[in-house]
Amino acid sequence: MLRVVTRKLLMPCIMLSTFLIMPPLESAETRFLNLDEAVSLALENNRLIEQRIEDREAARWNLSAVRRSAGLRLSWSMSANRIGGRYYHGWRNQRYQLYGLSPEELKANHVKVERFPLYQSSNSNSLTLSFPLYTGGQLENQREHARYGLNAADLNLEDARQQVKWRTAQAYYQALNYRDTIEVRQEAINLLNEHLRNVQIQFEVGTVALADVLATNVQLANSQQAYNSAQGNYENALATLNNLIGLPADTNLILAGEQKYSAYTKSEEDCLNYALSHRPDGISAMYAVKQAEAAVGSSKAGFRPNISAVVQGSITGEGAFKADQVGGQERWSAGIQLSWNIFDNNVTSAQVQQAKAQKRKAESVARQQIEQIQLEIRQAYTNLKSAEKNIAVTHGAVKQAEEQFLIAQVRYEEGVDTNLNVMDAQEKLTEARINYSAAIFNFNTSKAQLEKAMGIPTNIDAAIYAQSVEAGKNANEALKDSAQVPLKIFDDKGKIKRRSDQDIRPTEKSSNDTVEPFAEEKES
Repeated sequence: MLRVVTRKLLMPCIMLSTFLIMPPLESAETRFLNLDEAVSLALENNRLIEQRIEDREAARWNLSAVRRSAGLRLSWSMSANRIGGRYYHGWRNQRYQLYGLSPEELKANHVKVERFPLYQSSNSNSLTLSFPLYTGGQLENQREHARYGLNAADLNLEDARQQVKWRTAQAYYQALNYRDTIEVRQEAINLLNEHLRNVQIQFEVGTVALADVLATNVQLANSQQAYNSAQGNYENALATLNNLIGLPADTNLILAGEQKYSAYTKSEEDCLNYALSHRPDGISAMYAVKQAEAAVGSSKAGFRPNISAVVQGSITGEGAFKADQVGGQERWSAGIQLSWNIFDNNVTSAQVQQAKAQKRKAESVARQQIEQIQLEIRQAYTNLKSAEKNIAVTHGAVKQAEEQFLIAQVRYEEGVDTNLNVMDAQEKLTEARINYSAAIFNFNTSKAQLEKAMGIPTNIDAAIYAQSVEAGKNANEALKDSAQVPLKIFDDKGKIKRRSDQDIRPTEKSSNDTVEPFAEEKES
């Protein structure tokens, strides 16, 4: 009777186990994806990159506006008015006097007064052509400020690409890790199901107690719960990856490849030296200092005179372009205009001090950025080496746990060990396998983080870009010199092409084939 009741209790558990481990339903779209393709999609579709592209466009147009402010300017001002009053009536009386007659005499000689109407409108037009000859260094420093702003925008765009590449790789490895965890949890369920059948057989022949059957079922339920959690984590990881690469969140991704380990032998010093010369945000911080220096020079222009060449012409009258009123004017002038703010109650001096304070702040930010780079290299390198050590440790632990579980099973079948020891050995085996997978995941993500901290190029090499700028080349020329992939991200006029204008994915060179500072070792 007890055995019949036990079978009735076991059957729902087995059915529940079968239901819980069924594969999930596929979404409307299934897509196969490897890491290179994921990074390429992210570089094309990610919103952060899209925003940095528009920042670059704004910087480019700002430089264009500043450059054009140093050229000719032509302005036209016009006024059209309806007029009346005693002042304008006097104009008609002046016209009567041109004939040498009074209004009464004009009437006596049958001259119509309507020939001398009141003025009802007055128009004025003036043109001014000016060209700045000397601004005390204001325009020159504004150009420098805008030029370095465009350089910084280029490097900020590259930094955004590197961030997106790192985050995409991290999300991809996270999904692979959860997928491996699902496999480990599934293997645990399979082992427990096999063990449960053995326990049930021994229970039926009376060699073990019901407590062993119940304890094994509890362990199986716990394993099924862990499997479900791992599967949920995997689905969330895929949704995160879809978000980064610009695909619908419910796209069913089938990820190619598996987690791998490649020995990393570069020294921390080499990584740091490379980062200090290649990190785009570090170089961008130096451009911010140069912008602040230009702002100081621009503010000092208030101490100096401002000289312009000016040509002016104006005409006023009742007609739009006629001097046909009494008092109407038609005139022009050409010459030099000079303005000098001799005393402004030290307003300019205060503005100079403000600009100097901003420069000191920019210098502090640049130093802080260098310190941050050093910290990030240190942390990423330490994490990578720790994960590398854990891989060796956990790999050995897996081998030992497998042997321990096998021994526990054999001893239990021979009746010389307890069911508790078998389940404990199985749990330790599952934990060892998950730890091994996590160690490889931590190594791969730490390596991706280290490459981001070093500033490994995606589209442009920041060090080459900085060298081109230092050589006097403009932003577009520097982009061409430092390009690492065969892309045209801007047209002939220097305008960046948007996603709607072209496909900006790398075509001949994979996103993971960017120039690296060192050769990669073999996989182990």
